[in-house]
Amino acid sequence: MSDKNMEMMKKLIEEKKKKSSEQGSSLRPERSIGTGRKGRINKKQGGQFDK
Repeated sequence: MSDKNMEMMKKLIEEKKKKSSEQGSSLRPERSIGTGRKGRINKKQGGQFDK
């Protein structure tokens, strides 16, 4: 690549880095919609030969 192309690529990369740093970190939501679920309880008792 020519020096001109190298400089343009460096400039684009620096602009992207600057833009991403200005956005800040991704913030977590203050509260969530809905609730978490507990694990299912399986109460399978007995089988073919349990009579």
